[in-house]
Amino acid sequence: MSKGNLSKIDNLGRIVIPKSIRKALNIEHNDEISMYVENESLIIKKGHRVCSLCGSKEIKHQIGTKFICNICVQNIKDL
Repeated sequence: MSKGNLSKIDNLGRIVIPKSIRKALNIEHNDEISMYVENESLIIKKGHRVCSLCGSKEIKHQIGTKFICNICVQNIKDL
């Protein structure tokens, strides 16, 4: 399914996610979403980011499209 809309960013840096897109992703009031940059696109997904290695929600670093927590960064340094 493909949906698209054109939106403008307001003076506080906010955008409105159109109702049709919220409905398609089953996003409701107070749901968490995650945003990240992939190539030159802004990706918005329902849910939250998790560490690509251990699944922790305490994300501190992004490398490309991957998210990594401090513990995993330290474990990599210790290799």
